Amino acid sequence: MEKKIEIYQPTSDAGILMQAHVIKTPNDKIIVIDGGNEIYLDKPYLPSVIRAILGLNDGDYFEVEAWFLSHGHSDHYGEMSMMLRGYDENSNYKINNIYFDFPDFAQSKFHESDYDLNKLSTLKSALNTYAKVNKIDCGDSYYDYLNGKVVNAETVANGLSFTIDGVKLDILQTWSETDDQVNGNSMVIRVGAENGDSKTCLFLTDTSVVSGARLLKTYGEKLKSDIVQMAHHGQAGADKDVYDTIDAQIRLWPVPFWVWLNEETYKIGEVRSWVGVDAKNVTKNDLVSCLYERYPQDYASVEEWKKSIDCMKVVL
Repeated sequence: MEKKIEIYQPTSDAGILMQAHVIKTPNDKIIVIDGGNEIYLDKPYLPSVIRAILGLNDGDYFEVEAWFLSHGHSDHYGEMSMMLRGYDENSNYKINNIYFDFPDFAQSKFHESDYDLNKLSTLKSALNTYAKVNKIDCGDSYYDYLNGKVVNAETVANGLSFTIDGVKLDILQTWSETDDQVNGNSMVIRVGAENGDSKTCLFLTDTSVVSGARLLKTYGEKLKSDIVQMAHHGQAGADKDVYDTIDAQIRLWPVPFWVWLNEETYKIGEVRSWVGVDAKNVTKNDLVSCLYERYPQDYASVEEWKKSIDCMKVVL
């Protein structure tokens, strides 16, 4: 049987606000989009997720071929930060490529409540730790070395794509100087088979109303995709006309129950109405992270994740 592209939306319980997506290629290479929040203080959770997806055991070595960070909010980059600041010569994993394009958050146009320079500083330090262990020649700051090095407005405008083991990732949008929201500067990524012989999945990450309009103006009907990750955890993100144009049949909702159930405060009720989703009668076309059949009893246990991970998956 021909192996397919698998996309996982892992979370360890129904109450966590974060975004993490793990893509397994046909030949078992791993791609991560964001990775989630720094939820647990003692150890990261994502290595156990990846080992479970690959059928490995606790402590087995693995590699992440490419890791994309969409924007500068810690519920998206915190897990990477935790993994890397504890990295040393004995660590049993490696990240081969890291891609992100973050603006300067200290610029006056960003509201101070919209970013956390302390957490960003922790990420920068963690990246330096990783670079030092792996003897990467990057100058004083691996963060500055990586930031926008490959993914930036110019390369995106020229049609930036990555191909990894037959999986094509098109970077459709990154940050813009016209947007004063951190969410509005989110990276947008479309994933599908290199040969076109699969469904396509559009990751909107935390795309805002403003950046959603920018995306729609740039691409129009070319945004059509089979699967869409609902922007900003399914609430107060991209507007209805964006979803109408994407016209996806399957939706990914990285959303905790306290947002899913709070229809008015978080606008999620309105967003569900746009795509015809009944909160109390969700079908198989909607993968909702707070409504999974089961979650791991121990977030750090590979065996526990193996029992849970299949209900967090869609196949292209």
